[in-house]
Amino acid sequence: MKMFAMITAILVAGEWLFMSMPVAQSDVFHLSKTAQAQESWRREFEDICSKTQDAMGFSTEELRGLVVRCDALKPLIEKLDEPQRKVTLRRLQMCRDIYAFVLETKENK
Repeated sequence: MKMFAMITAILVAGEWLFMSMPVAQSDVFHLSKTAQAQESWRREFEDICSKTQDAMGFSTEELRGLVVRCDALKPLIEKLDEPQRKVTLRRLQMCRDIYAFVLETKENK
């Protein structure tokens, strides 16, 4: 019980110190814009790559659109930190490759 009370006190004190630190308004705005930008590319990434299992059912125009969306998303992902950039770019490239392969297959029929 003493351990629980001590941990709770430490957490409360830490939260109080963190919340009492001054933050410039521009920093809050910048963090907000960064979070919005990150969420924006992530939603687009998830939307594009969530459709790979249905690739054979798409028309050639839909597949071309997905390839173009992959190409447009790539520069945004290239701005991320190293580990996240490397993994996400690889996943995006695999999604693009699937769409391009299916598109090529459909066009050659």
